[in-house]
Amino acid sequence: MKKQSRLPGSFLLFIPWFLAAALVGAFIWPGTPPSEAKRTRKTAGVKVPAALIRWPENNSEYAILVDKAAQKVLIYRTQDLTRPVRTYRCSTGENRGPKNRRNDKKTPEGIYFFTGAFGERELTPIYGTRAFPVDYPNPLDRKEGRDGYGIWFHGTNKPLKPNDTNGCIALENGNIDTLAQYIELNDTPTVISSKLEMVDPIKLEKERVALELLIEGWRSSWESKRIDEYITFYGDTFHAKGMDLESWREYKQRLAQKYPWIHVEIDNLRLLRHNGTVLAKFQQHYKSPSFDSHGEKRLYLRRNSDEWKIVGEYFSAVDERSKKRRPSRPDPSILIQALVERWERAWEGQDIQDYMACYDPSFRSRSMDVRAWERHRKNLNRKHRSVRVEIQDLRIELQGENKAKVTFKQDYQADDYRDYGLKELLLIKRGDTWKIKQEEWKALEENPA
Repeated sequence: MKKQSRLPGSFLLFIPWFLAAALVGAFIWPGTPPSEAKRTRKTAGVKVPAALIRWPENNSEYAILVDKAAQKVLIYRTQDLTRPVRTYRCSTGENRGPKNRRNDKKTPEGIYFFTGAFGERELTPIYGTRAFPVDYPNPLDRKEGRDGYGIWFHGTNKPLKPNDTNGCIALENGNIDTLAQYIELNDTPTVISSKLEMVDPIKLEKERVALELLIEGWRSSWESKRIDEYITFYGDTFHAKGMDLESWREYKQRLAQKYPWIHVEIDNLRLLRHNGTVLAKFQQHYKSPSFDSHGEKRLYLRRNSDEWKIVGEYFSAVDERSKKRRPSRPDPSILIQALVERWERAWEGQDIQDYMACYDPSFRSRSMDVRAWERHRKNLNRKHRSVRVEIQDLRIELQGENKAKVTFKQDYQADDYRDYGLKELLLIKRGDTWKIKQEEWKALEENPA
């Protein structure tokens, strides 16, 4: 793989980035391949997705878009943005709007990547034949206070109805099976929007060039240790590593004084947009006389008046000496989270069959085995007309390949009864499925108002 220290177009090597930027509105970037320029002329008047600004050189050639208003999933390929390769019906969250809180039954809106893949044997029936978790909440979601977890693309074993999930994206089983061939874990992006935005390809091309120039200006000023110029690429609301903009400036100034030289290369730049926010995602190689790092960098940008500014910056380092092939399976905690969500929904919905399906035959709690526990819960369901369960501060501790402990604060309400305490679930893995083996609860003094 060829590394690039500067973005495409030899033009950049001869003029400052800020002078090149002034030319963006006048013509299409001279580095645009002839085939792309020809395709642009051929598709005049045709709209393309506004989300897909720039594709990386050596990564997945597909992107998956979700249009919540139309209840559709669309797959686009880099070679032709004028029409989707596939379009599927889907179902998203029961409640409208972007997800902000756990249990709000809303589907997130933003730019995400697939982190895992599960087959039918690993899933409970409600997820159909396949499931693909995404990385909600992403770094920007966490920065802006959004929480929750367990957002999946998955199949369904019941008729597909619009806006009928707890926040996931559900497709018919046949379609989720077909979708699988377009997904590369941690690489294929999905952009989930309230409504799909389409734009003129010429406008998209100009935006691509402007953003490429901006990224190159940011890289160049950082590498050249022009800190006054470098800091102008950041917005006033920027925070990273616990630092605000001024602290970030001081931090970078100290490093610039410490190292006689630094070298910054970026590779495989991807530019994606959602609702006024652009994600610039790329591989970064930073080198100085005494420090060398490789990893993935994410820059989140938003417009400040007419200028794009960085509002969030996140880096995940990779040790090149010990780097291994990307695992094809996600962390087991994803399936454990799904079990806890299913258990909670069944408890609140007083669905005794689905609730008991979460328990292992060897279950014991309060001197009750699994049969006595089922009778106990049936009696409570007959006693109470409504049940509400809220989980806070969920923690998962893996205790080996087939055992785990889950702890959380539990706020339980049933009619006029309420209690608040610490719940502990001991889990056991049977084949590919996690089950509850033991359950303990103790009251906490602090009871939420």
